[in-house]
Amino acid sequence: MEVACNDCGHVHKFIVDVSNFSGFVCVNCHSYFKGTTLATLTFVKKFDVPKILQWAKLNESIQFKRMNYRIITKILRRTTTGAYGNEYVGLNNGSKNTIYLADGVDYTSVLYAISKKKLIVTPDNFCKFERGNYELEYTDRQHVIYAEGFVFEDLDAESTVKTYIRTIDEDRFISEEFIDDDIEYYQGSYIDEKAYFSLFDFFKDYKSKSDLVGGKFKKLGVILVLLIASIFLALNFKQIGSDVYTFDETFKVKKARNEFIGTSFELKGEVSKTLLLEGISEAKNYPLFLEIKLVNEKTNAVIQTSSFVHEDNDINYARGLTVDFCRIEPGIYHLVFVTSLSNASRDMEFDVELSEDYKLTYGGTSYFILISFLVGIIILLWVYRYWSLELKNKDFLVRLDRVNLINVLKFKGLGLVLIVFVAAFIAITVLINSSTSCKTTISTNTLEDHTYTGSRGHYYRSYYNEDGSGHK
Repeated sequence: MEVACNDCGHVHKFIVDVSNFSGFVCVNCHSYFKGTTLATLTFVKKFDVPKILQWAKLNESIQFKRMNYRIITKILRRTTTGAYGNEYVGLNNGSKNTIYLADGVDYTSVLYAISKKKLIVTPDNFCKFERGNYELEYTDRQHVIYAEGFVFEDLDAESTVKTYIRTIDEDRFISEEFIDDDIEYYQGSYIDEKAYFSLFDFFKDYKSKSDLVGGKFKKLGVILVLLIASIFLALNFKQIGSDVYTFDETFKVKKARNEFIGTSFELKGEVSKTLLLEGISEAKNYPLFLEIKLVNEKTNAVIQTSSFVHEDNDINYARGLTVDFCRIEPGIYHLVFVTSLSNASRDMEFDVELSEDYKLTYGGTSYFILISFLVGIIILLWVYRYWSLELKNKDFLVRLDRVNLINVLKFKGLGLVLIVFVAAFIAITVLINSSTSCKTTISTNTLEDHTYTGSRGHYYRSYYNEDGSGHK
């Protein structure tokens, strides 16, 4: 069956023969004609092409429950509440059976026309059909905003639709449609989204594009990981390397309060870097208060830690010591160990002995921010990939003419989100590197050796392993 548009001349070819229609809409120029025969079709108006995607195509073959149908009608309606709904009519050429397919924001369904004589509608908003009871749930007024192919109603008229849901099986419903001063009834079933959209040829295109988009997400992930790692390297280039200084010093005096001056050392570089002290502090007196000062020998600037106490330890006299001096400028420095005994006056004579075995690490950078953002970017891309696989986002994939990174970045504003993400990484990294407000911190922990004799040569540092897997 062929239908030539009286406006643009486009020829529509249908495999099935259609009768009892009341109009036709051209798929090419979107002209709407009224008429009950091809010879009497009269131009009425032209429809504007909507942005809402319709998955079916005219004359497309639909296979449902071993029956083959050809799409002869496409209609897009909008309710008074602003909701959109697609309707497609499929006709089987052999049996002349008709199938109706409908989908909207939150439903996908298949319907068949039923006779009014088989339906009983009661005044209390219930209806009965084939031993099933249905209760009225929705009432909507709607009008047609777009159509293609043969139509069987006045497209300029408003229609009223009532939906009755089956009381014991909510996947089944009865649709009552009042249009053109007549009432029509349909029995419908809600079906799974994937099962519904897989009926159409567009679904194959959707699946192939979805696989291509998945590949683009992987490529985008690699690019972003390399980009963030490169930015991190560029911003931390002068701080990644580190210098290590080791000292083993013992101080002995006969005063209760003392300031022991350690060996001078030079911190080299061009920018301020972190200075970390890790070591073992051992005192033969208790309770002994200890403070540590870092002194710049050129400017006499002093950075001082809070004090900690060497308590009575029946195993040994040592404590693990970690001091983070924050960011220190290059220069020549020395440490001052300030001690005092709480049970003695300042000038009282005591045999005080303090041993400091420590390592200074100047430079190096924390990879926490880098790892956090790398994990974050992977999670972010995984979430967007998951969203792209959801059928509710199917229209985005189907509309793509080409699958490339530019188009993928347009999905739900992914490009803008990634720009903000990378900008946040740069800002945080620069802020950390330029921060001058960080504070010097000190932490201590009790040490013990494997023999419990206090032999200082085998003290365990618990920051290696709390169960004592590593020696000093």
